[in-house]
Amino acid sequence: MGQWVVTVAGIAILSVLCDVILPEGQTRKYVRTVFGIVVTLVIVQPIVGLLDGDFDLWNTETETEVQQQYLANVEDRQNAEVARSVQTLLLSNGVSPVEVRVCDGKIALTLSRKESSKENTVKSVMASHFSRYELSIVWT
Repeated sequence: MGQWVVTVAGIAILSVLCDVILPEGQTRKYVRTVFGIVVTLVIVQPIVGLLDGDFDLWNTETETEVQQQYLANVEDRQNAEVARSVQTLLLSNGVSPVEVRVCDGKIALTLSRKESSKENTVKSVMASHFSRYELSIVWT
């Protein structure tokens, strides 16, 4: 529905611009006729779709899919940024994580057994900076 409104508005604006730019004469008359036909066809298009039964007036399924894809993309980027921040913070505190994964409000750290003496440091750093995330540590 939104795309149809934008199309109608775009055609109308384009026809007004052509009307202003074109000089008086036969060409102007023909251009007006062509734009009149195009505007009529664009306006009638949803009615023809309704008669065929394949026109969804609100088209909510497509809009919902696009929104879900966008939100998933935003969440993926946010998780990647949190993982980079965790890695940087741990490195600045002398801990070298093997892997950092962020998903569904959880941070999963994979640390080397050599770093096991720094477990309290890891937990305190994570609690002070990433307290809203659930933390799990795997030692390899």
